[in-house]
Amino acid sequence: MDQDLVLRMRDGSLKRCRIRTPFAAGVTRIQVVTAEGKVETVPLSEMKAIFFVRDPEGNPTYKRGNEFTEGSPAAGTAVKVTFPDGEVMRGRVLNPAEHRSGFFLFPADPLDNNLKVFVVRSPDVVVEVEE
Repeated sequence: MDQDLVLRMRDGSLKRCRIRTPFAAGVTRIQVVTAEGKVETVPLSEMKAIFFVRDPEGNPTYKRGNEFTEGSPAAGTAVKVTFPDGEVMRGRVLNPAEHRSGFFLFPADPLDNNLKVFVVRSPDVVVEVEE
């Protein structure tokens, strides 16, 4: 099954694309199909995070909530992730030590366009446990 993704790159750019194979935390690069239909292989080292999204275009007027509310994920460890560009996301992580390359974050906001986010590990990403 194809999954819509938004790849947020370390240089600030983004790529809207699809992935046709299941994504595993242990990979060092992923193969995606761009919105233009081009197949690309993208190294994780060039990415800030991989956003598994409901809608690749998103809703630019929606203000994402960072608080846990009714409908927020209940399982896992509550964390706050601060990216080098200043973006802050709160959510739950099932296994913070999941893999050296990164971990999956399930956003606190149940209405967020992001179903889950694969946060690529780097020394400048700050992860704070909140429980």
